[in-house]
Amino acid sequence: MKIQIKKFGTILSSRPAGREAALVMKSTLRPGPREKVELDFSGVLAVGPSWLDEVLTSLQNDFGKERVICLPTDNLSVIESLKIIDATHRPSP
Repeated sequence: MKIQIKKFGTILSSRPAGREAALVMKSTLRPGPREKVELDFSGVLAVGPSWLDEVLTSLQNDFGKERVICLPTDNLSVIESLKIIDATHRPSP
C-alpha cells in the first residue's frame, strides 16, 4: 500500500503536524497482513526530522517496523531526516 506524502503538503516540518498526518494515515490504511506500507515522497520539497519521526514511529507501532518503508528518493531533506532519526533511535553503547 503506497502513501503519497505530498497529500499532506510539500513542506512538512512540525511534530504536531506529523502526529496529525499519522492519525489520518492510520484511519484510512487497511493493509493486508503481509502488505508493506510504502511512503512515497515524490513532489515533497522538504521534510523535517520531527515530522518524519512522528509519522514513522506511529506507523511502525501499528504495522511493525519491517512493514513500513520509505521508498527510495533523491530528496536530501528526507535522506538527512532519516539519518537523524536513525541516530537518535540507536541504542547507546
